[in-house]
Amino acid sequence: MERGEQARPMQKVAPLFTPLALSRITLENRLFRAATYEGFGDSRGFPRPELGEFYLDLARGGVGTIITGFAFVSRAGRAMQPAQCGIDDDDKVGPWKAIVDRVKREVPSVRMVMQLAHTGRQTRRESTGLPVVGASSRQCSYFRQRVTALEDRNVETIVAEFGRAAFRARQAGFDGVQVHGAHGYLVHQFLSPWTNTRTDRWSDRPLFLEEIVRDVRRMCGDDYPVFVKLSAIDDYDPGIRVDDTIRTVKRLETCGVDAVEISYGTMEFALNIIRGRCPVDLVLEVNPLFNRIPAAVRGVWKWLRAGSYTERFIPFEENYNAAAAARIRAETSLPVIVVGGVRTLAGMRNCLISYGLDGVSLCRPLIAEPDLPLMLRNGLSDRSSCTNCNLCTIYCDSSRSLRCYRKRKETTG
Repeated sequence: MERGEQARPMQKVAPLFTPLALSRITLENRLFRAATYEGFGDSRGFPRPELGEFYLDLARGGVGTIITGFAFVSRAGRAMQPAQCGIDDDDKVGPWKAIVDRVKREVPSVRMVMQLAHTGRQTRRESTGLPVVGASSRQCSYFRQRVTALEDRNVETIVAEFGRAAFRARQAGFDGVQVHGAHGYLVHQFLSPWTNTRTDRWSDRPLFLEEIVRDVRRMCGDDYPVFVKLSAIDDYDPGIRVDDTIRTVKRLETCGVDAVEISYGTMEFALNIIRGRCPVDLVLEVNPLFNRIPAAVRGVWKWLRAGSYTERFIPFEENYNAAAAARIRAETSLPVIVVGGVRTLAGMRNCLISYGLDGVSLCRPLIAEPDLPLMLRNGLSDRSSCTNCNLCTIYCDSSRSLRCYRKRKETTG
């Protein structure tokens, strides 16, 4: 079925499939593919050609904007996932450009945005080969690494790394970049009072993010679209709350940001970001932070530790970030996109019509069904088939590339 063919009456899907005009770019529709780790990088972070096929399936499937998985801006800022892609080197521009060009040749209307990230304390020294750094020396209970607090000059260096990475993304043909300020990564670490205990100028918590956006503007020009992803709330006390995020977003209004995407939480309690099932046995098998536990004692570990950890997880519900995003949207002139539990056509329309948001972002639904937007538009479905089993999420911590394991099992079983 071709893109847009046999579309159901527009009033049934409006305003999902109407254009979204931002200050520097117009998007074909209000559906975004949320940044999702794909696992198609080589050992140095160069994107493999298969990533182009992956994005092409999404583009053919009708999503208006594809945001890439988080791309590291420096070697020190890469994640523990072994096949993460980067944009930290000029030599990576060519491979990324080949991917973007291929997708745009077949689906010229799709917009492609690269997400730029620095993990800060949420990585392992074994993965980067360098000391783990953060806004402060506070360790993460999930990664369990010694953390070195960044000095002022190092903070400025990372700001410039974001700017250069954005320039490379523009050279590669991306329509814009998204600065990853959510999920406990380095920008989030500066935004949160839990990790930003500094007494220098960076104690002004939104300043680091503002300086990154300004340097991206300096490197890429005033006409280049810049998005920001934020966690409206995190699980710390003291931590980020919606009122903090409102203040951050209002600061971004003066920096030339085109839109903000609202998520939740940090990797310290990762299933609060995505919610759903917690397949503990699979975590113990594939996650490098846990698979060192000898198989013979995993049962004992589960009995002693798993319950106290998983009881912190928040149950899944549809559109679980929509209310927080709506509060933020009411206080800002910036367009606001929401991600988190977006599963049904009715729920998507509710985000836009009832909550007054500007777009919805999909992660796991597009892993299960890359063509879900077309199915929604053409009346072939009114909901995602994703069951929130989270097998795809847990396998992201292995060497495997991203796919839906439940769908594969049903197809072959």
